[in-house]
Amino acid sequence: MRTFSQVGTFFFALALLGATAAGAQQAGGLKQNPGTTTASEPATAPSIPDGSKYRQLEQTSSVLSLSGADQLLKNAQQAAQDGRFTEAISRNQEALTMLNQISTFHQQLSKSFAGIDNRIADEEKQLALQAAIRRDEATYQLALIHRAQGKPELAVPLLVRITTSQNPTRELGQKAYQQLYEIGFVKTQYPRQ
Repeated sequence: MRTFSQVGTFFFALALLGATAAGAQQAGGLKQNPGTTTASEPATAPSIPDGSKYRQLEQTSSVLSLSGADQLLKNAQQAAQDGRFTEAISRNQEALTMLNQISTFHQQLSKSFAGIDNRIADEEKQLALQAAIRRDEATYQLALIHRAQGKPELAVPLLVRITTSQNPTRELGQKAYQQLYEIGFVKTQYPRQ
């Protein structure tokens, strides 16, 4: 019975595809050449955007740009200051997702170019590091929002992640650990006084 359903779905999809192609031919959308197609026939190529829009990912509206993430974080911070915590959390989580993806993609590119073109590999590694630092800063901001909401239990995993990622010897790692101390999750201050 299940096999019949899968086969039926397959044939339905093929019939739908054939009907769509036939409808497009009738509307003049597709040119059908009864002979074989050759490489000399012009294909419709996508147009390249003008120079001002060519580097789209550098725009603040891009979902994969550091400037776009920074704008989301500013919006989140403003929402938190205004007491709109739900909006602040949502914007901050969007920025975290964006920064995590940017960092991961640059790491992958860095690994791809290692040993092939070390200049590009190093550049990509630096871009991954910048995005990771901003991600940790955004995570810290989100933890502070949870604390301001009176939900320190939601801040704990974020602060632990920052302390681990940044290392307790770095400023952001120390600040995250200090928050864990203030919440009461850890017992000893660092650096020791």
